[in-house]
Parts: sequence; C-alpha cells; structure tokens
Amino acid sequence: MRVSVIVTTFNRPSYLQKVLASYLHQTRAPDELIVADDGSTDATESVIAGFTERAPFPILHAWQEHQGGPRLSHLRNLATRQTTGDYLIYTDGDCVASPHFVADHVRLARPDWFVQGKRAWVRYQAMDNFTGQESFLRKLWLCATNGLTKPHWLLHVAGIAMENKSSEGIRSCNLGVFRENVVQINGWNEQFLGFWRQDSEFALRLMRSGVRRHDALFSAMVYHLEHEKNLNIQDLERNNRLLAEAQYRPIFTPLGLFAEAPQEQASGRLATPSLSP
Repeated sequence: MRVSVIVTTFNRPSYLQKVLASYLHQTRAPDELIVADDGSTDATESVIAGFTERAPFPILHAWQEHQGGPRLSHLRNLATRQTTGDYLIYTDGDCVASPHFVADHVRLARPDWFVQGKRAWVRYQAMDNFTGQESFLRKLWLCATNGLTKPHWLLHVAGIAMENKSSEGIRSCNLGVFRENVVQINGWNEQFLGFWRQDSEFALRLMRSGVRRHDALFSAMVYHLEHEKNLNIQDLERNNRLLAEAQYRPIFTPLGLFAEAPQEQASGRLATPSLSP
C-alpha cells in the first residue's frame, strides 16, 4: 500500500523545518510527501528544496496563490490531485510527527475506515529543541514542566483504535483515509474559507457515505507547535452554517476535487479531464 502524506503550510518555515525533519526519522517512511502551500512568500520554498535533496522519498511542492485568507479546502484538494498513494494522511505544517506516525496509520488502515489521530501541544518554551524523537521519560518531563500537554497519550501502543460515531472532535492535522473514499465524496468542500469546520464537514460526509470513523489510541501521534490563534468571526459563522447544512445536503460536494461527478470512480484515480482547476 502506497502512502501519501499531505502537509499544509503558510509562511512558517521554521515550523515546517521541524515537521519535515520528523519524516526523515520514521520507522516506516511515506512513499511521498506533498507540501500544500497556501502562497508562502518567505523561506518556505528553500526549506522544501533542502529536504527534497535529503529525503529518501519524493517531496512535492503544491503551491496556490494566497488570496488574503486561508483556503485550506482548495489547498488540500490541490495536493490530493498530485498524490499517487492509496492511503492519504492529512496533517499540518505545525505538527511534528511521532517516530511511528506513518507506521501507526498503516497498521490501522482498513477499507472504508478513516483514522482520527491524537495531538499534544508543544508550548513555546519547549519548542526550540523539540524534535518529536525525545524519549518517553523526556516527554514526561516536558509535561511536568508545562512544555508539553496530554501526558496520558504519550505511551506508545500500536494497533489500538476505537470506533466513534460522532463527527465532533475532528482534527485535519492528523487524519488518515483511503483516497478512493476521498474521491467518492469529491474531496474537501471549497465553500469553506478560514480555519474552521471544514474538517468536521469532510468527516461528516465520509460517515454519511458509509466510511466509519476510528480514533487511534496511544499511537499515530503528532505534536502541535504552539502559535497565535487567528479567529475570524465571519468565517466561523459561515462555516458553522455550512457544517449544519452538511447533515442533509448531497454527500458529493459540488465544489471539490471534480468539476462534476466523474463517470468512472472505480479505480479511485484522479487522472480525469473533469477535475476542477
């Protein structure tokens, strides 16, 4: 099974450096990694180029023009169209992967499942030297000194997941799903703008299509580097409305991977002339 990791980013090269470095030390490397870039204008491109030379797997740079605010659904669809993997792991450019992250997702992957992983926050005071490769005892110490959250998830036990029938608590910073299931719902809904609720709506449509949610326990962990919060009330209100409407609207979103419903979806491949731009 080929695995594609999709990492979103925008103008945070120091964070992205830590994130990409964590994929060089995986017990099971991804088959490819796509950096989904929302129009960065800083050192992001040079960071990606440096890791492209070092990584034992392909790293691709999917770039879109920044239009004044995050367009994460459009960005994830853009990156998804470039993948060649059977299984997609969506994460973010501020989330350092634990050493078994990819291997844990592969172990939990099942047809018509998606996997929601856990995250712990890395506080500012612990970020400079944090790599994700720290020992269990070192991470416990960071928790005790308020540098790291969620000590109860630090113990690594592979292969444990629990079914969850709710679409609440979805985090696109750590979500694994078979690409054919993404294609079946036409990917991410590009009506969503900003940082809010598009992951919950994506998961809700997956579940309405028959894909079951399983939450990883004690594995598939990411460490979320602390950053300032960006709250846009207008985005939040619109996205809350779109999420509520997803309870009854068509599962196949009209504004997603495809410009219109494809004639053939059996292979799950994205090579089709009807893709949206």
